[in-house]
Amino acid sequence: MSAEQIDVTTSGQRISGRIVRSDGDGPLLVCLHGGSYTSAYFDLPGYSLLELGQANGFSVLALDRPCYGDSDAISGGQVSFDLNAEILDGAIDAAWQMLELPSPGVALIGHSIGGAIALMIAARRPNWPLLGVSATGIGNILPPGVADAWRSMPPGQPVDFTMEQRRQFMYGPDWTFDPGVVEVAEVSAAPIPLEELLEVVGAWIDAFPQIAAEVRVPVQYALAEFDGLWIATDDTVREFSDKFSNIPWMDSLLFRAAGQQ
Repeated sequence: MSAEQIDVTTSGQRISGRIVRSDGDGPLLVCLHGGSYTSAYFDLPGYSLLELGQANGFSVLALDRPCYGDSDAISGGQVSFDLNAEILDGAIDAAWQMLELPSPGVALIGHSIGGAIALMIAARRPNWPLLGVSATGIGNILPPGVADAWRSMPPGQPVDFTMEQRRQFMYGPDWTFDPGVVEVAEVSAAPIPLEELLEVVGAWIDAFPQIAAEVRVPVQYALAEFDGLWIATDDTVREFSDKFSNIPWMDSLLFRAAGQQ
């Protein structure tokens, strides 16, 4: 079954997405994409998390974050993770009430910048029933050169990565993935606001310990062994996980033999 288009409005901001529905009574899975991709990242032909979730009895909703897909842009240079979290918190609340699914609550799935924002939403302790968070592809310890690369981008305009650049930064060695997926994933590619690139190597890292301390729901965390944007070792995964001091449980791992995507 193909995904349905969905639109909700919160605080005057339109947020779009795609959903597949199931009659199962498991959590609604709400997916937040990373920088430079749209919600289509979770619904690629042959690699669809939406299809996989539905086949296993879950309804799955993938949202376009502000400035992506058919969602409204954030005007006036106000793009930030914090504002993303505020808008998406409201959008998930609106979707939860509108969908009326036979579900006990929501499990947030966030990848890369979407993972950071999912954790920030959890730290807000939303009014809708959040059951847990799965965050992947986000860290807090940078390899040399990444921050300088993002800070050297021309100011005042979004950054549009080429397929070759995505291959360099976002995938592991050739033997770790199906080579055809790089081209398939281009249907979900989109320019990324420069503000997001700068925040993920700056303010996010500074704010992360306090964000983690405010989370109260279970967290699943994974960082890929060949993530080119974060230092990925058993020690850095442990260091990240240890910041969640007030949650019922944590399940974390270094995902071997894989790149970020």
